Amino acid sequence: MAEGDNRIRRFYLYRAVTSFSMWGPFWTLWANKNIDNLFLITVIDMAFWITMIVFQIPTGLIGDKYGRKVVLFIGEMLFAVGLLGFGLSTSFNEYVISNAIWALGVCFIVSGDTPFVYDTLVELKREKEFTKIMGYSNAVMFSVNALAYMVGGYVAHSMDRLDITLIVSAGIMMVGLSTIFLLKEPKVERTQFESYVRQFKEGFRHVARSKAILILIAFQILIQVAVYVMAVFRAIYMGDTLGLDYFQIGLFYASFSLVGAFIVREASRFENYAGEKRSLVVMYVAMFASIGVVFLVHSAAAIVVQYLIYAVADLQSPIVGGYINKRVDSAHRSTIAAISSVMFTAILVTVEVSAGFVAEAWSIEGSLMLIALGSLPM
Repeated sequence: MAEGDNRIRRFYLYRAVTSFSMWGPFWTLWANKNIDNLFLITVIDMAFWITMIVFQIPTGLIGDKYGRKVVLFIGEMLFAVGLLGFGLSTSFNEYVISNAIWALGVCFIVSGDTPFVYDTLVELKREKEFTKIMGYSNAVMFSVNALAYMVGGYVAHSMDRLDITLIVSAGIMMVGLSTIFLLKEPKVERTQFESYVRQFKEGFRHVARSKAILILIAFQILIQVAVYVMAVFRAIYMGDTLGLDYFQIGLFYASFSLVGAFIVREASRFENYAGEKRSLVVMYVAMFASIGVVFLVHSAAAIVVQYLIYAVADLQSPIVGGYINKRVDSAHRSTIAAISSVMFTAILVTVEVSAGFVAEAWSIEGSLMLIALGSLPM
């Protein structure tokens, strides 16, 4: 086995162990059980995203300065602590604090995972394989998630306890920290700036000077915001509107994830066939059409279109991420990922809370349709 292939397989192992997310279908249901207000649930989630705004760029700078493994370890540890706290929470304030810790963990992870893979491939002179390898990595993650969702659905249904899915997942993630020590820090030359301020300014200038990067970041933000808001309401919609029980919800989430695993493995083939511009157009049209169907169809048949939404969400990460990374040098890779994340977060905070207000006052379906209509000018 080639040394490079072994390093990539170790990253797959890390992704697998830390992806056993039993909580995936149930975190909003757990919050809704105790808060019972869609608007307040989005406010709780706003705490997550405000934390992302504040800390994403600093964690990106740390990743570029001290290495990818450091931020991955810190991130996974904080993620697990926040997840555990969320599972133990029952009040608004407890959810807010737990979500903030959870978000800080995500900040570090975002600053480390994709840059780790790309820098490793740069060192191995295999960066053209980024979309393919990230596609396989995400396929591993989605496959493990599918198993976790089924287990979580069974546990939540049989014990009638949603909190257990979060608490057990946090424990598994703590164990998964050990896999980070198996990773090898990529050895690529990165310009060392004398200060974080200088490093940020250089990264920001790099984004501002490139129209292509700005367009790609804007596209990624549009897709991610629409898909994420749909994800926040998805389980509540399936339970309250469609009448599914916890086990059925877990099974559907598992099937979404398995379809996503298959699709994301083909991300490289899809991108090679469609090309850069056409692949972006296809993803945008599919996202808009999917949300429209959820609004129009008030039956369990509407679940079918969720597979298309998952396909878009799963394809955009390796494809658009690859387009951005090939236009960015290693010295700025984590910083620009952080800048992109902050832009996404700032927009999401406004959109999600507004969607929560509309969903509570009107309906989840109406809220999603407004999001779809709002994306038309793109």
